[in-house]
Amino acid sequence: METKEKDQNTLSGPQSAILMILIVASVAVCIRLKVGGPMIGLFFSWLIIYVFCLVLKIDYKEIKKSAFDALKVVLPTMTILMAIGVLIGTWMLSGTIPTIIVYGLKSINPTYLLPFTLIFTSILSLVTGTSYGSAGSAGVAMMAIGNAMGINPGMVAGAVICGAMFGDKLSPFSDTTNLAPAVAGAKLGDHIRSMLWTTVPPFLICIVIFAILGITQTSGNYNPGDLNSYINYLEGNFNIGLVTLLPAVLIIVLLIFRVGAFEALGIGAIAGGLVAIFAQGETLRTVIGVCYNGFSCDTDIGVLKSILNRGGMSSMLQYVAIITFAVGMGGMLDRLGVLNQILSIFLKRINGDGSLILATIISGYVTSIISCSSPMSHVLTGRLMGPLFKERNIEPSILSRSLEDSGTLAGPMIPWHGYGIYMAGTLGVAWAQYILFVPLLWMTPLFSILYGFTGFTIKHKKD
Repeated sequence: METKEKDQNTLSGPQSAILMILIVASVAVCIRLKVGGPMIGLFFSWLIIYVFCLVLKIDYKEIKKSAFDALKVVLPTMTILMAIGVLIGTWMLSGTIPTIIVYGLKSINPTYLLPFTLIFTSILSLVTGTSYGSAGSAGVAMMAIGNAMGINPGMVAGAVICGAMFGDKLSPFSDTTNLAPAVAGAKLGDHIRSMLWTTVPPFLICIVIFAILGITQTSGNYNPGDLNSYINYLEGNFNIGLVTLLPAVLIIVLLIFRVGAFEALGIGAIAGGLVAIFAQGETLRTVIGVCYNGFSCDTDIGVLKSILNRGGMSSMLQYVAIITFAVGMGGMLDRLGVLNQILSIFLKRINGDGSLILATIISGYVTSIISCSSPMSHVLTGRLMGPLFKERNIEPSILSRSLEDSGTLAGPMIPWHGYGIYMAGTLGVAWAQYILFVPLLWMTPLFSILYGFTGFTIKHKKD
């Protein structure tokens, strides 16, 4: 009975193609007209699926239930986004971020800011196991310092994202690092050792790339602006000192001790509010107002205005809306069988280890684009490709590695993906600004594919 119901709610190949064309067109038109961006297009995607179900006599209630089931997976991401908005607001008001900016401008050479950012965020993410936490704390601070120094914000954001994703991908404390081997049937240690081959070489290349970018940014006609005027303004309007750094230190300690990202960011935001009251002389009413509306100042210095006027829960509402409609759409498309229809095209062309890994990488990207969730990408791709890896007697750690090389790293490369939305909203840059400066994200899958066709590091079971 269940099989029959599933067949009735599954689209054919041509039907899947038409539905995808309509959804892509809806999103593309809204982006092209510059009205609401992908959010409105994704909103219409639900209605398009509804009409499709009516015409084809498919049980829409069952399909919509899949949307809400999918949203359960990304609820933590949406709560973290809200916490980040509150944290940025209170950290501005408390002087935490202004203090980090002042110390950073005084001590960091602009030429080495990009490689320093890459290494710093990668270490923090590796130790804490969360790219969200490292991007939301150290990443925000490095973006502010980079903006004050006149460094291309897309480059700084790229360094933050590469470092945060590198640490998150390899950390034994990361959720995706534990999920991928669980789906593939591999041991955690084998999974991490296998990923070193595809992740460390691109990371070393990234250090060189960002070092070169740093040199090119600070040579020739480079104009850092009047850094002394920035420092003087911040020191004149905030009480700068070690006390204001306590919220930043607290959140890093909490993350290191495995406190959840939402809880750590929330406690860090509260700590920022307390410092604002006792160190900056702000009122409780002002703190609560900043929690929702964000921080604002009336300085005439354009650079500082763009750096400081940020934060607040309200600033993240649009990103939560995009995640809601994008992930819900992915859940419905998966229930309708659209994903399987698309992925079956690649499965027909598998004739060796190299093509199998290539198909797995492509599947990871396709499931990420449609589901907008790394955990869902791992589960869907692993469920589809697992039997094929077993047929060829390939070690499960190679499958788990391939899941991470695509499904985990694809997130920030997709503008409507949970990761992409989080990074853009948290770092205050558009997807188009940073996408060219995330070499780790597109080099790692290339290494994985290269190893697949050459046989390097590809292990097979004896039995």
